[in-house]
Amino acid sequence: MAVPLGVASIAFGLGFGVLARETGLELAEALAMSATVFAGASQMVAMGAWTDPPAILALTILAVTINIRHVVMGAALRPWMQSLPFLKSHATLAVMTDVNWAMGMAERRKGEADAAIILGSGCALWVGWVSGTALGHTLGAAMGDPKAYGIDVIVPAFFALMLSPLWPGWRKTLPWILAACVALLVQRFVPGTWYVVAGGLAGAALGGWLDGRAERRHG
Repeated sequence: MAVPLGVASIAFGLGFGVLARETGLELAEALAMSATVFAGASQMVAMGAWTDPPAILALTILAVTINIRHVVMGAALRPWMQSLPFLKSHATLAVMTDVNWAMGMAERRKGEADAAIILGSGCALWVGWVSGTALGHTLGAAMGDPKAYGIDVIVPAFFALMLSPLWPGWRKTLPWILAACVALLVQRFVPGTWYVVAGGLAGAALGGWLDGRAERRHG
């Protein structure tokens, strides 16, 4: 199940490796970032805001802002993780990404009860991401613009495919619609990546409120 994810991660890592090389990072530095940060979107954005020497505080705030959605994603995994020992649960969460979280949630809806699916697929993604970074950095000079190969559309295309198993039905789409509208509105008027935070929090808040009302009604 995780092999296609790993292959796609290699292709996405190629794009980061090329960008890291163009930004001025050495191969070892790019590999260290991919191995420890393991967050494609924030790493890509960080390269766009990179300075010499790097502004550590600014980059940290940027990464936290982009990845704050993981708070909501982690909360959704609590039913799986709360029974696991501390080291197992946190090792699993360390390799949680948007991609394997979406796959894991889709499998859980089908009745999957083993949280190891998150860990296994996360490891496959990590290996692919680090390998792709190395390959992209090494071959960056010859590759040129990664967009010419369609690398930039890999992740959006994957999520488009994942929408089908995650689709909750028309009656439960209000949080999705609100999240999209708020994100688009904030992106239009607020600079930076705050639209990610605003859309995620708005959708999660409405979803939680609707679920709570439904439980009270049936309780």
